[in-house]
Amino acid sequence: MTFSPDLAALRAAAQREIERHADRPLPGTWRLVRLDDLPAIAPACDQDHRGRAPIHPGVDGLYDCCPQPWIRVGVLQVADLLLALLNQPAPAPAAAAGPEPVSDDPTGAWI
Repeated sequence: MTFSPDLAALRAAAQREIERHADRPLPGTWRLVRLDDLPAIAPACDQDHRGRAPIHPGVDGLYDCCPQPWIRVGVLQVADLLLALLNQPAPAPAAAAGPEPVSDDPTGAWI
């Protein structure tokens, strides 16, 4: 028997658990940041950060308005994996509609 986890259910459970520890609802999208010069993940922030300074040196992508928790991961590949697991996958783009296939069969049996 092969175990196939329901990633949507696991994603929702992980989000609920992180929100429980944070004592508040969090945005459902996570992003890569640097915390103390190490890879970390943080909830998405909806503020415009242009021209603002990070909260302190050694931090990249975190400002005083950014929601916590900020989770220090330490290994970039593991941070990328966590982001892939926590974030909803983007919907697949619809296939571009092209011209209808044309057949040179005069009987019309093949289209």
